[in-house]
Amino acid sequence: MSEPKPVSEARVWDLQRAFYDGVTSEAFADVPHQAVDNPFVAAAYARVVVGFLRDCARGALDLTEPLYVVELGAGAGRFAHGFVRELAAWTDALPLALPPIVYVMTDLGDGTLDEWAANPALDDERLDFARFDVSADATLALRRRGVELDRLANPLVVIANYVFDSVPFDAFAVGDGELEELLLAVAGDDVPSMDLTWSRRAATPYGDPDLDALLEHYKDAFRDTVITVPRAGIECLRRLGALSGDRLLVLVGDKAHSTEASLAHRGPPELDRHGGSFSVMVNTHALGWYARRHGGEALTGGDRHVAVDVAALAFGDPPGGFAETRLAYADGIDRFSPQDHSFLTEGVERAAEKLGVAELVALLRLSGWDAFALLGVAGTLREQAAEADPSAQEDLREALHEIYARHFPLAGEEDLPFTIALLLAELEDYEGAVAYFERSLEQHGPDPATVRNLELCQAQLKA
Repeated sequence: MSEPKPVSEARVWDLQRAFYDGVTSEAFADVPHQAVDNPFVAAAYARVVVGFLRDCARGALDLTEPLYVVELGAGAGRFAHGFVRELAAWTDALPLALPPIVYVMTDLGDGTLDEWAANPALDDERLDFARFDVSADATLALRRRGVELDRLANPLVVIANYVFDSVPFDAFAVGDGELEELLLAVAGDDVPSMDLTWSRRAATPYGDPDLDALLEHYKDAFRDTVITVPRAGIECLRRLGALSGDRLLVLVGDKAHSTEASLAHRGPPELDRHGGSFSVMVNTHALGWYARRHGGEALTGGDRHVAVDVAALAFGDPPGGFAETRLAYADGIDRFSPQDHSFLTEGVERAAEKLGVAELVALLRLSGWDAFALLGVAGTLREQAAEADPSAQEDLREALHEIYARHFPLAGEEDLPFTIALLLAELEDYEGAVAYFERSLEQHGPDPATVRNLELCQAQLKA
């Protein structure tokens, strides 16, 4: 058992870092990500980013220098792949000049960056890669462009999906106007086997004006709860602000406590384990408090978005403020959120057998042509496709092509081209089915079912 220490200094972070330093993209299959890693969320984020760019364009943008979008903890690269496509569709339609946009994918592990560089799906001049430690780094060394970013000419956009739930934080018990700091002792050699023991001691000031002011705020606001202080997250926001001249938009997608009400009557934080890593609920309220303390704005979904909330933290002072950002957030995220989309998709999957082809295609359209939405209802579609109305059949055929065009395959996932091929065969589109069965063999290797179905479709074409 290790010595009890403040949570941000506890041995759990050594175990977490050891896991992420040594993994490649295959490991992310164990880490929850689908709720924000899909075309629907990519399109929603792109809409908010465009609102922010429109706000910034009323001020000073340097058209000769890139505008950087940085994704912290980009994982396997699926979100980057979809977001770049969605953002380009929006910016190409804007009646205003923008700087060239460079999307920077970051991660801790050099092995992950090597995989990105070798992945043909990420061979895009708009993409670059950089190793970035959320807990420490203040600059970005871009691999492809060979430049180090230490001061930006334009505002910065940062995307942090399921990142701040996995970096150091502290915890404090608040009661009767007093603060106690929670300490954590750890036994075990890795995350799956670790055993945790909590204890307390009288809290002492950080010596950091922001963190100490936050603690004073919580001491006055609560009587009996345990709150977390996202220390690494706040310090990261501070460094990114310095990099961008305090012109910054940060989109944080995570399981979160976004209001003071949601922080009340809490016990010690729970560390949810995902294979070799763990995560916690993010105190998004604290991140928003920091943004407002420094003259920025914080937009969140409130208490109804505990499972997945998206916070938009905007810093800077463009002429007219962040009116476009607020409108885009209200329309693209708050009106029908990523959590709403996730809940609806799961609900439709459970009720799929009671729906028709046209209704299921409507879900696929709403999802932004998400492969996982298709895989969840593919069985019902196969049962109904042959007897569906011709217009619904045509809509389904187009949906299948749209979904495949947007899909970013990951090792170990379900065989999407095989599923699409089976559906096209039900629609008697044997030529299309053959093409997708062949893609299945290329991507997933030989399989008796794929070979047999391919032969049957080829026979139909020769009949």
